[in-house]
Amino acid sequence: MIKILLDTDIGGDIDDAVCLAYLLREPQCELLGITTVCGEPEKRAAVADAICRASGKRIPIVAGLDSTLQPIPLYPTPDGAEALKFWPHDTYEKADAPAFLYQKIKEYPHEVVLIGSGNMTNIATLFTHYPDAAGLLKGLHVMNGYFGEDPLPDPYYKGSGFTAF
Repeated sequence: MIKILLDTDIGGDIDDAVCLAYLLREPQCELLGITTVCGEPEKRAAVADAICRASGKRIPIVAGLDSTLQPIPLYPTPDGAEALKFWPHDTYEKADAPAFLYQKIKEYPHEVVLIGSGNMTNIATLFTHYPDAAGLLKGLHVMNGYFGEDPLPDPYYKGSGFTAF
């Protein structure tokens, strides 16, 4: 069994919902928890919960950070949350997603694969506040991007240890 943590901006595009559905049905996956990030993470957590419930599973979910580490003018909201009225789900309040991720990673050192899909604020904050977290992971896989018409501002990096590629 591969122990997985999923950090996601689920609730907008279909990619995160497909990813979660896959992880819930994959027999080799033990989904330890889900954190949500980006505009209205509470609604995103409810969307994740609705998908988990539809699969017959209850997974720990934490509504995470709702801000970026750099001044990005575009911060989407979860359009898919409109469908929540048709699906059973819990409601969520914002909580400390980086601390939740760290707790799970420390609970299973060198066993957890962290998957990030969307804005990386929870993950970046995890590594900033808990610098030993990266060394305790079995793996890290991230996917994100921006497809808007307006260009994003140039990235900047606080502190040391971050490199732009």
